[in-house]
This record gives sequence, C-alpha cells and structure tokens, in this order.
Amino acid sequence: MATILPKVFMPGEVLRGLRVEAGISQEQLQEITGILRTNISALENGRIPITSQYADVFAAAFGSHPADILYPNRKFEKTEELRKVEKRAEALFKRTANAR
Repeated sequence: MATILPKVFMPGEVLRGLRVEAGISQEQLQEITGILRTNISALENGRIPITSQYADVFAAAFGSHPADILYPNRKFEKTEELRKVEKRAEALFKRTANAR
C-alpha cells in the first residue's frame, strides 16, 4: 500500500520523521538533547512552535541543518507583520538612495 504524504510538511512533522527514521523514541531523544519528552511530543504535534533554538539542538542531534527543520518545504510564509516590516524597509532604503 502506498503512503500518501502531505504536500506541505510542518516543522513538527519533520522532527517526528527524523526521530522515527533514526529509530529512537521520544525518551531517547530527551536523553540526547535534554529537552523534556513532553515538550518533544508537543513540538512534534505543533502544540509548541519549533524555534531556532530548538531547531539548532535537533539539527545537531540528527546531523542535519536547522533550516531543514524550520523550513522543510523551502518556503517561508510571511506574516502580515513581516510584510509591514518589508514595506517600511523598502521606503527607508528608497529615501536613503534618493538622498545620495
């Protein structure tokens, strides 16, 4: 039977996949990383967001790059707040360039 994979993976799903592929339990991952098993479960299930600090630790544990965990689809979804930052930066850079 073929496994149907989602087109878009979430960081927690990637973390679970890395752990399962390595053949270790959440308890064993806790031993390796020092991150509580309950937090690992919450991270894998999306109840806690995976921050860059978590991604750094897990990437070290699995010999991968943090970006592989944080941005598994090589896509970065910009929030409305990030779009506003971009617009403010663009306006500032434009003013700076015009002042030269």
